[in-house]
Amino acid sequence: MTSLESHLQTVANSPRHGSGRIAFFDLDRTLIAGYSILALAVETARHGAARGKLREAAGLLRDVARQKGAGKGPQYHQLVKRVAGALAGLPESTLQELGERAWNNSVARSLYREAISLVEAHRAAGDQLVIVSAASRYQVEPVARALGISEICCTRLEVQDGRFTGQVIAPLCYGEGKTMAARRMARKYRCALADSWFYGDSSADLPLLQKVGRPVAVNPSEKLALHARNRQWPQLQFDSRGMPQLENIARTLLVAESMIATTAFGAVSRRIGVNAKCNANRITRLLGDIGSGFAGLDVEIEGHDNLRRDRPCIYVFNHQSLLDSLVLAHLLREDVVALCKKEMADKPVLGQMLRLVDTIFVDRRETDQAEVLRQCLQTLASGRSLVIAPEGTRSTLGDIQPFKHGAFLLAKRAGVPIVPIVLHNVKDALPKGGLMLRPTTIRVTVMAPIAAGEIGSIRACCRELEERYCQLLGASDQAALPYIATA
Repeated sequence: MTSLESHLQTVANSPRHGSGRIAFFDLDRTLIAGYSILALAVETARHGAARGKLREAAGLLRDVARQKGAGKGPQYHQLVKRVAGALAGLPESTLQELGERAWNNSVARSLYREAISLVEAHRAAGDQLVIVSAASRYQVEPVARALGISEICCTRLEVQDGRFTGQVIAPLCYGEGKTMAARRMARKYRCALADSWFYGDSSADLPLLQKVGRPVAVNPSEKLALHARNRQWPQLQFDSRGMPQLENIARTLLVAESMIATTAFGAVSRRIGVNAKCNANRITRLLGDIGSGFAGLDVEIEGHDNLRRDRPCIYVFNHQSLLDSLVLAHLLREDVVALCKKEMADKPVLGQMLRLVDTIFVDRRETDQAEVLRQCLQTLASGRSLVIAPEGTRSTLGDIQPFKHGAFLLAKRAGVPIVPIVLHNVKDALPKGGLMLRPTTIRVTVMAPIAAGEIGSIRACCRELEERYCQLLGASDQAALPYIATA
C-alpha cells in the first residue's frame, strides 16, 4: 500500500508531456465513503412517503438496505433503475433539491479528508480536475462544488418538458462508459489519456484504469487490489471516514457521558448555592479537560501568549465543528461567555449545560438585538470575555464564511480588544454532520489582539480579518496536506 504522503510528492514532481494533464476521480468509495445512490434513495423514499406513496417508499428502503452490503454490480444497477423509476413525473427541480438534501444529511460527512488533500495536490500541480462517476449529476454536483471541481462526467436521467420520465439514458457512465466520457474530456482539453491520472475503487473501473498512463487504486475491492498488485499500480487506503473503529465509538460515548455528568454536577452545584460565576468556570474547565481528553484531542497552539494578554476581550473563532466548544473550553478555561444560536437552548443536556455557563442566546431571525447587546456589554463590564463565531454558521469543509459585524461593533462600543483564534482542523475530529469522534491533533493559531482603538471602520476591519483567516488557513492547509491525510 502506497502512503498518501509519498503519492502527493509524486503528483507534485511528476513530469508533464504536452500541453496539459487531467486527473480523473471516481466518486463512490474514492472521494466519499460508501455510495451516494444510497443517500439519494433514502431522500427519494422520504419524498415518496410524504406524497402518500408508502408502499413504493418501503420497497425502495428495502433495496437500500440490501444494497449496503452488496457494493457495485447488478444490484447497484437495479437500485439506479428503481430510484429513476421512483422519480418519474417529478420536476427536475425536485431532484436537485433531493440531491442537496442527500449531500447535507449524509454525503457531506462522508467526504474523505485524504481525498480533499489529493484533489488540492492535483490543483496545485496545474492539472484539470474531472469527476467521472456512474452517479447522476444530482449526486455529483454538490461534491464537485465543495471540492471546486467544474467538470463532471456522470450517468444521465431522461428529462422531458422539465420532468423525469423514469428512464436512464444509455450508456451509463460505468465501465466502458467511463472510458468514453474520459476520451471526450481528453479531446476537449487536448490532453492524452496516456498522460492522465485516474483514481478508482472497483474492478468496474478497470477499462479506464487500463487506458490512462497513471492509474491509482483507491480503497480497492479485492479483485482490483489483486490486479493493481500484478500491474504494480499505486494503491491508496483512506480511513478518515466510513465505518468507525471501536475506539471511536468508545470515545464518542465517553464524551457524551462526560457532558451529562458535567451538566448534572453543575446543576447540583447551582442548587446548593455555589456562586454562578464560579460554577460556570468549573463546568468550562471540566468540559475542556475531561471532554477533550476522552475525545483524544491534542492541541498544538501557536501564539499561546495572546490568549490572556488582554482580558476582558472578545474572542472570535472560525466555526468548523460541534467540537469547537471542547477545544475553546480547553484553551480559555474560565471567565468566558459564549454567544450561541437560540435553537441550541432546546437541545437535550447541551441546552442545560449552555444555560449553566451563562451562554447568551441569539435569535437570528430577530431584527432588534438590543437585549443581546445589553447582555454582552454587561458581561464585558463584569470582567468576563465573550466568545463569538463571526461566521454564524459552519461550512462542510471548514472554508471561511462571510464574517458578520457584531463582534467588531461590540468591541468598539465596549472598548475591549478582539483576539482572533484560528482553528485549523477541528473538522477532522468531527466533520459537519458527523456522529463519531476521531482522535486528532488540533492545530490552533492565536493572532495578536486587535485593540478597540485600532478598529476604525467596522466594515473594513471585519473584511480585513476575514481575509487574514482565509490566507492563514489556505497556507497552513497546503503545508499540512500529508498531515491531514494521516490524521
